[in-house]
Amino acid sequence: MRIPTLILTIFFSLTLFAQKRNHDVVYLKNGSILRGTVVLIDPGKFIKLKTPDRNVWVFEQEKIDSIVQTSKVQIPQKNGYFNLTEMGVLAGNSANYKKNPFTLMNISSWKFENGFSTGIGVGVEFFNETYLPVVADFRYFIRKAGAMPFVSLQGGYSIPLGGTYTLLNLYYLSSSIYRPTPQPTNIDVSARGGWLVNPAIGIQTPLNENLALTFSAGYRMMRQRYGKNDTYKLDVDYNRLSLKVGLLFK
Repeated sequence: MRIPTLILTIFFSLTLFAQKRNHDVVYLKNGSILRGTVVLIDPGKFIKLKTPDRNVWVFEQEKIDSIVQTSKVQIPQKNGYFNLTEMGVLAGNSANYKKNPFTLMNISSWKFENGFSTGIGVGVEFFNETYLPVVADFRYFIRKAGAMPFVSLQGGYSIPLGGTYTLLNLYYLSSSIYRPTPQPTNIDVSARGGWLVNPAIGIQTPLNENLALTFSAGYRMMRQRYGKNDTYKLDVDYNRLSLKVGLLFK
């Protein structure tokens, strides 16, 4: 399948691009000059410089006179509260009635020192009806600075915001026994909502200390229930490839 291959290519290309560095020059106030790659800057505190012989030097900011940079510096990401707004599609195959439903979600979360984060998300999605998904969001960031690969897991419930589903039905349910009807009938059933789970992998690329872009690809497993009074129930599974981009604020 071409889409998963493309996703993996983008994911690893972004990771390798984030690791690419050129040489920088650090001028110290004591007259020393060092050349290498600035791998980390903590504004107002210190910088880390990796020299060609693979030694890593840490200099306090107050001891540095100037820096001539040509490399893309890893910006450390703050721990604590962050807000992430994601949008994307839930892609299905060509046989699906809704091939690429739109999804939009806002997540309020807290990132811990160990790289884990946990939060709550609320969004809107468009299938045959409009749904309000409410999820718990868990993430683990593999790195603490620069481009940060992560794995995530969302789980929760989709609340229907009204709407009905018309079903061409060959049977009706009476006293838990299926009996054939003489002619096919159309049955209008109401949406009841359903549970969902969405594991994913992705990468977060910082724009500055408080702003970052995210990209993720995962697999959404979701079951929506429909019903008519208490006499008819129908479960519809929507298993989709989730592709999302997001903007993260801290």
